Amino acid sequence: MFLTPLIAAAATGGTMLIRAARLFDGTTMHTPGVVVIKGTRIVSMMAGDAGSGAHVVELGNATLMPGLIDCHTHVAARATTSIYLDGFGVAGETGDSVAEAAIFSIKNAAGMLRNGFTTIRDVGGGSGIDIAMRDSIARGEIPGPRMLVAGVPLTITGGHGDMNDLPADVHVDRPNGVAVGPYGFREVVRENVKRHVDLIKILATGGVLSYGDTWNLPQMDLDEIQATTEEAHKFQRKVSAHCHGDPGIALAVDGGCDSIDHCTGVSEKTAKNMKDRGTFLVPTIWALDSINQPGNPNHIPQDSLDKAKTMTALRNDGVHRALAIGVKFAYGTDAGVFPHGQNNLDFKLLHGLGMDSVDILRSATASAAELLGVNDRGRIAPGLLADIMAVGGDPIADISVMTRPTFVMQGGETLSLAAPQQG
Repeated sequence: MFLTPLIAAAATGGTMLIRAARLFDGTTMHTPGVVVIKGTRIVSMMAGDAGSGAHVVELGNATLMPGLIDCHTHVAARATTSIYLDGFGVAGETGDSVAEAAIFSIKNAAGMLRNGFTTIRDVGGGSGIDIAMRDSIARGEIPGPRMLVAGVPLTITGGHGDMNDLPADVHVDRPNGVAVGPYGFREVVRENVKRHVDLIKILATGGVLSYGDTWNLPQMDLDEIQATTEEAHKFQRKVSAHCHGDPGIALAVDGGCDSIDHCTGVSEKTAKNMKDRGTFLVPTIWALDSINQPGNPNHIPQDSLDKAKTMTALRNDGVHRALAIGVKFAYGTDAGVFPHGQNNLDFKLLHGLGMDSVDILRSATASAAELLGVNDRGRIAPGLLADIMAVGGDPIADISVMTRPTFVMQGGETLSLAAPQQG
């Protein structure tokens, strides 16, 4: 797992004492920073608990914090499933086969782990790659963040997520989550649960990178969303809703979704409803900005470029409204729209949109863990998983240091950061 051999011994049961100038525990900043690790778990934040034989790691003027959580990724997203879409992903690294997508996924996961993301939520895989990646990582067979996966997203006929640019006589034999009516969507939830997904993803509106649909129009009706969330919650799965445009966002919130991902152009009324219900907003800022880059380095089709340019100002206004109202944020990036190794760029972008630095860090740690429903990570506290990362300097004073991790530990094992990062 790209481990540093000297320090990886902690995972076998040894004790490690990590010192730094600061420690962010998931909610609050402390000085100095001290964490005691034994095996795969955190023992305490008191140096005296380490004992005389502990291996000591001195990080100097750094900030320790919980391993980061990205709530919106697509590990296998470089596969182009439609032969009519051109250039989705990095030139020379776009596959149109499941095998190629699976191979790229291993590299993609490792890149996010090196960025300090020890847990990710994959909100739409297909072909079983996300499930296989989750299980292989959990068994220690390949390096990568701990994964919660959604399997195939749920969508309508001809909507975002349906291969709606294919002629009627072209058939692609891949699973999809297209359904009709409340019972149809209940059935797709059951199919995904049968395949052992951790959550359900719905595509409640059109999208940016899909051909032919309208990005800001609702797709699923309210009764379909309600049926989906009822069925998912019955099986103890949360529901993530892809949403652009307030009409679709409002339906997804009223329908009981647990998070609204992208949430482009949310109105004041809907944002207040989100706050009252405790619905999370997963913002994905760099995903849209990466499409708008000069020169179109990611080779995005013109139809999608036009959508992205229209959406940017609406997105910014919506984020400002949500922040002012106090909606709960959980960090998410849409890694896969851009190279996965760039999924730490949203920290600075959120700060530029007016989000407080402490709140940004919370959104990627304790708040993200709350959304995911995992209580063994997202904070530095006794008994929790020893998923820890560090950055040089103080991210409260300079949020840009979040793009330069200097230390990453997952389950008591320290990763080498020598490998070049993607992007």
